[in-house]
Amino acid sequence: RSIFQDPFCFRNHLRQAACFRCLRRYSEAARSAMVADYLFLLSGTTKTQTSSLIHQYWQGLIQEDLSGEESFRALYTPFETEGDAQMIQVANKAFAERHPEFSQCIFTDPHGVHLLPRGAESLPDRQYLLTLGFRNKELGKRVEKAVTSNLPFCPG
Repeated sequence: RSIFQDPFCFRNHLRQAACFRCLRRYSEAARSAMVADYLFLLSGTTKTQTSSLIHQYWQGLIQEDLSGEESFRALYTPFETEGDAQMIQVANKAFAERHPEFSQCIFTDPHGVHLLPRGAESLPDRQYLLTLGFRNKELGKRVEKAVTSNLPFCPG
């Protein structure tokens, strides 16, 4: 309500950021703190210490958001031959056993041929199936749809 009454007061946006943080809605809290920082700079004040503190606050909120609860996990499964339906079922079952909390939606990329992330020990000429598991079923279905949809071919 205070933002509607005075949208240019940076303190109102900081209060909103604090409320969002208490609700664990960190990305919205960071956005409100960024708006407060911007409005504070626009006010033309010379208090650089206050501006620096607001800046550190929204950066901390972003870090808190990024370090929060994970929404998906990945599992790389080595395979010898081309990935078929049976191999995908084995990968899905292995994922469900290893990460039961991320089994709302399990998706294994049917295209296969993935490389392990940097830092992981892998054998040369080894192929891997990538299996993703999601806590949120809708998010998993959107990712699955995006990966499996046929994109138009544009030569050149």
